[in-house]
Amino acid sequence: MFFVALRLVIWTSALNQATANFQQSGLYRAHEQKLSFGNFKPVKGHKLFATKISSPLVADVFDCVSSCISDSRCISINFAVSPDSNKLHVCELLDTDKYRATAGDLQVNVGFLHYSPSFYLNLLLQSSCQRDLVGIRCERKGKTCSEIKLYSPQATSGSYVIDPDGEGGYEPFTVYCDMTDKNGVGVTIVGHDSETRTLVNGYEAAGSYVRHVHYIGAGLTNVPQLVGLLDMSAHCEQFIKYECYDSALLYMGNPSGWWVSRDLEKMTYWGGASSSDSYKCACGVTNSCADSSRGCNCDKNDGTWREDSGLLTEKSHLPVIQLKFGDTSGSYESGYHTLGKLKCFGIA
Repeated sequence: MFFVALRLVIWTSALNQATANFQQSGLYRAHEQKLSFGNFKPVKGHKLFATKISSPLVADVFDCVSSCISDSRCISINFAVSPDSNKLHVCELLDTDKYRATAGDLQVNVGFLHYSPSFYLNLLLQSSCQRDLVGIRCERKGKTCSEIKLYSPQATSGSYVIDPDGEGGYEPFTVYCDMTDKNGVGVTIVGHDSETRTLVNGYEAAGSYVRHVHYIGAGLTNVPQLVGLLDMSAHCEQFIKYECYDSALLYMGNPSGWWVSRDLEKMTYWGGASSSDSYKCACGVTNSCADSSRGCNCDKNDGTWREDSGLLTEKSHLPVIQLKFGDTSGSYESGYHTLGKLKCFGIA
């Protein structure tokens, strides 16, 4: 680890407050103090690809870290191992760290060392943070992205750690917060391994094709963690789509395909419909299906490519944990499924 301290003047009460907040958050900002310091942990042979605030030339890593601490916008650094002809090193000041960056942004690069703070205390004069907020950007570990945005209006889109059920419950986990969508309310987004358009072919029996959906995020290991997110959010949604060629979907009460809820229930309504719209897709709700006597476009079951899609919004059923289809074993029968990320917003 690399430690650097500036302005080593601090009152005992302020240090105790800093310690208490550090235990709750990896980043901290307090009011009306004159101390800035950080404890930076190196990742050798790696570089974080993120927005660069600036790239000063420095004599050593100490100067690089000092430059970061002195700039309130800086959260982490990339330090070039080899100096230039003037014996100076490139020092990249970054606006995020390895914990909040998008997966894959921290990449192998033998020419650099990446330093993210193992903790960061930034006690600055005239801090604009509201009381009880922490972090370089006055953030706090919230229950949802909407809560983070509520208490930190300046928070920007990126990866955040949330803890929907609070201390003593399930483990916190990392999500992506879109702080601009839905009129800037703060949208919590959780991805999964089944987002790509995927072919269904060669499965005749109803529900014989099974796709298990695994949700992704550091610290995310089980569905109950996501249930906490849904409970704490006013609204949640997940896009679902089935493209079909001579392949039926819900077919008037005799479904070939369906999705499975978090409680392992077989769901017989599709995106754009609600649980009260049994065996219907969006077109069935609006009476606009390809065959007006049926509840989904795919239920016309003919040799034309058709589609049924829309948002699932029943919080008590989300997230989708399985997709099941059939009626795709004929010479021309096939389908494609697409499932969007889980998105939640607002405060329940």
